[in-house]
Amino acid sequence: MKKTTKKLVTFPSGIGHNNPPKDIEPIEFTNSAIKEIKVDRLDFGKKRYLEIPFIVPKGSHLKGLILTVSKATKKKTFTLRFWINKKAYKHHLGDFKDYRSSNNPGFSCPHVNTKQYEIHKEHTNDKGLYIKNPKLTEKIKETKITEKQIETYKSLTIRDVIELVCKDGFPKMLEEQKLSKRALCDYFRYLCGYNWRARHIYFYEDDEGSGAMEFRKNPKFSRFNTKTRAVTSWDQLFKKFPSGKSQLTKELHFNPTGSTSLYDHEFSKTLINNMTMEEGPIMIENYLDEKSSWGTKRNILDAIGYLLNYALVKRIIKPRINPARLVRLKKPGKIINYASRYNETTFSLEDLNLIYNACVEISKQFPYQAELIMMMMFTGRRFQETSKLKWSNIKADERIIEIPRAINKIRIDQFITITEPVQMVLNYLKEIPNRPGMEKFKVFEEEKTWLFPTMRFRIAHKWSPTSDKARIKTVHRAWCLVREMTGVVGACKTLRKSFSTLAKDTLGSTGSATKLTGHLKDETLDRFYYKTNKTKIIQDADSVGKLLMLNLPQQHPITKQ
Repeated sequence: MKKTTKKLVTFPSGIGHNNPPKDIEPIEFTNSAIKEIKVDRLDFGKKRYLEIPFIVPKGSHLKGLILTVSKATKKKTFTLRFWINKKAYKHHLGDFKDYRSSNNPGFSCPHVNTKQYEIHKEHTNDKGLYIKNPKLTEKIKETKITEKQIETYKSLTIRDVIELVCKDGFPKMLEEQKLSKRALCDYFRYLCGYNWRARHIYFYEDDEGSGAMEFRKNPKFSRFNTKTRAVTSWDQLFKKFPSGKSQLTKELHFNPTGSTSLYDHEFSKTLINNMTMEEGPIMIENYLDEKSSWGTKRNILDAIGYLLNYALVKRIIKPRINPARLVRLKKPGKIINYASRYNETTFSLEDLNLIYNACVEISKQFPYQAELIMMMMFTGRRFQETSKLKWSNIKADERIIEIPRAINKIRIDQFITITEPVQMVLNYLKEIPNRPGMEKFKVFEEEKTWLFPTMRFRIAHKWSPTSDKARIKTVHRAWCLVREMTGVVGACKTLRKSFSTLAKDTLGSTGSATKLTGHLKDETLDRFYYKTNKTKIIQDADSVGKLLMLNLPQQHPITKQ
């Protein structure tokens, strides 16, 4: 009697039946057979995925190939099963993606056939048995630096490394994060800025507090040409603005000092491997000698140091010590720095009263900017932190405003106490959307987003209320008007110094004051923020002088000789 044999099906019509077979039947190794599988009809039972074997010729290089179907993701993955030394292994070749176009060929059976042929040829012996693990081989290829890569690294110039660090997004060296927005902007400016290429990039801060960059889509790239095409990649950007071209001339706003970035300087042609511990410091010092002020030299040295650190971490260069650390800048006896002229300044209580009255008066002209200045005055917090506060940070039942670590300079969670003057500012903010023409700003409180939105916010621009573009970036114009109205001498940062000084004088100790200002160390407040007003110093000196006079003996008349 002839023995009956089980007929193989060429498509999974039986799969997903109400009474499915215990062993899933194999399918043909074709795209059409794979597309016939309806994941929703499969009976997974308690399994997270099913393994469907393919019908392949005996002894073929496709032996051991199966299709893994995931219940959760509904993905169909090509998987290779093989044995080495009596131990079973699995290696995923890729997810099935059908052909769509010449630009999107997908990953289907022809691609798997080619890939598996190379794997079988490289990892099996003459008998077709696996003697090497293809999974381990693929991991080594991803991590190992090849001889070709080594040769490429040897030919890289400083200019090439600048392009690499831009493509990498300016990462931190010791953390899985990017640089802060402020550091990113500074390094970019000194490394490849002062050029029209910078006008194609928008710098912003993500939700984690890290700096980020994106290419502008519809900006006015040039004041003379509004039809400039937007770039979409770093390769396009550096091709459009190569080294030495499209530099910004000396002008008031974009390049007030007439500087040239490292990328546009002849020094950038230097091979990165020539930056040794012996030659590197000399070349850096010669480059810095062309710069004028000590502060500019120090900032450029920091940027070059970051660039060389990046090259060290990526194993592009091999010195044990960053050559930039061996450069010594001599600090001049007298530093003329426009930004530091208010370092020793503080406001008196009378000055703060004048500033408050001026802010209330200009609130209609500069809404949100005036309130932001008042918030800085009443909390002693930095502009960078205060301008990023959101309505969701306010915890009215606890009487605090949270400062998440992402927006805090010292990267720890802190809070502001809602005191009486702080609550007054919050009430002012709630009233602004009720003014005529300001109704569109109600969305910020409704969606618990920015506490201080920018007046440039337009719903027609399709800006999201949660976007970094929708918050205030500066209070410069409002502060200039406040200074003009009050006659006070100082900057916005002087408000923080004044609050710190007032807090220490009122509470009687630095430790208690730092809990309000957010400083980590008492020494920081004492050294940089505690600034006694000149008038107060004179009053204290008079008080001490009177005490000394009381303890002196009766004055004797001065006789002429």
